[in-house]
Amino acid sequence: MDSGKNFEGEVRKSLKKVKCFWFRIQDTNDVSRFVRKAVAEKQPADFMAVYKSTPILIECKTTKRSTSFPLYYGKSRSIPAHQISYGLEIERNGGRSFFLIRRDKQRDKRVWALPASTVRDLYRHRKGLKSVKWEVIAESKGAVELERIPNPVRWNLRKLWEEVL
Repeated sequence: MDSGKNFEGEVRKSLKKVKCFWFRIQDTNDVSRFVRKAVAEKQPADFMAVYKSTPILIECKTTKRSTSFPLYYGKSRSIPAHQISYGLEIERNGGRSFFLIRRDKQRDKRVWALPASTVRDLYRHRKGLKSVKWEVIAESKGAVELERIPNPVRWNLRKLWEEVL
């Protein structure tokens, strides 16, 4: 299993502990395991949740890079523009959107939750740059580092939502 799917599994386990409504949004990669030529609509995020009447989009991103988060893989954005647009749209309509960005360093995994506007600004203000330093992410407007819960690895989403909502 790849690092990104592992992280999504950790978030799934984390959501189960929050006592909220949530579901996993299926994408082309998920469907293509069962159908040869699967084509799915562009999805807004990995998960949709509702906590205390607030809808929340959650997109999970991960990298093993120790010094920075890649904004691009070659010419492709690591966070597609449509996902940022969906995040901004849900926020304009009273919801919240979090991009959970994990630094997948062995024995020192860390996750930051960034609102859609912060992710948009990372791309706007760093034109031409391929990555952003972890220190910049940690100090970005609205960034919240998530508390890690061990055995099995999970992240304290309830604390995040109670701080931000």
